[in-house]
Amino acid sequence: MQGLNALSFKALRLFVAVLDHGSFSEVARREGVAPSSISRQIQLMEQGLNQQLLYRHTRAVSPTEAGRVLGLHARLMLGQLEEAEQALQEQHSEPSGLVRINAPVVFGQLHVAPFMGELCRRFPKLQFDVQQTDHYVDPLQDGTDLLFRIGPMHDSSMQARIIGPQRYCVAASPDYLARHGTPQHPEQLIDHQCLAYKGFAGQQRWFFRNQQLEWTPYTVRGAITSNHADTLAQAAERGSGLVMFPSWLIGEALHAGRLVKLFDDYHVSNSLEPQQIALLWPGSRRLSIKVRTVIDFYLEQFGEVPYWDR
Repeated sequence: MQGLNALSFKALRLFVAVLDHGSFSEVARREGVAPSSISRQIQLMEQGLNQQLLYRHTRAVSPTEAGRVLGLHARLMLGQLEEAEQALQEQHSEPSGLVRINAPVVFGQLHVAPFMGELCRRFPKLQFDVQQTDHYVDPLQDGTDLLFRIGPMHDSSMQARIIGPQRYCVAASPDYLARHGTPQHPEQLIDHQCLAYKGFAGQQRWFFRNQQLEWTPYTVRGAITSNHADTLAQAAERGSGLVMFPSWLIGEALHAGRLVKLFDDYHVSNSLEPQQIALLWPGSRRLSIKVRTVIDFYLEQFGEVPYWDR
């Protein structure tokens, strides 16, 4: 412990620099000092730790096993110190710079884009690059800072703030129900026009669960299928049939009375896996003030219970 107490962050920085460049003279040139002063700093570290840290060669230096171990921990310590220094500097600074955001197409249209104006007014030094796609995005490869994502949360390489669970409901227009009646049990779906989403994996199945019973799948039929959710939602509002969609997609139509929620005694879904709506960012990156600002802003807008579920 006494040897470790003798180490300073400055000495550790110099040691890591020597490991990176393999040379006392190159580090000395960058620091603007004599090579002998760098060599002396390393010798003092070796004496304090009672360990040889470097092999000295004519033209280069290389780490011993003790030097390799110290270098590994020194990099972690210096990285944490740098993050702490940056966090302290950011405490009193205004968020600025470019934030790259990715969101699913329809969710982005309904719940991300409408708040961008207020976000820009509140934080005038921020700029935004908003990309909307329903395809998988690798944030490290694409340089994305923040992702709105919907689905099961399996990716351990990402950090997340959960906005809320994705809740599904079956709905139809008042006009459709007046003409065809209101189904009370999923078995009655066979007598109704069901407007189903049909993507690359085929037509979605509708799952129903009553109380604590197992999920039961139902294959539905109707005059219209589509790979575009908004197309089906608009058709349902115009009386073409029943749809099953998440509350964030049809919540406004439900609140306005253009659609009526059905099957209140059942949980419904298009998947057996629980799905979440979340904000994600790469776990390998420190959360910068600009990204944290955007996260906090949207969580404030959505609310503890997202407004589409209230």
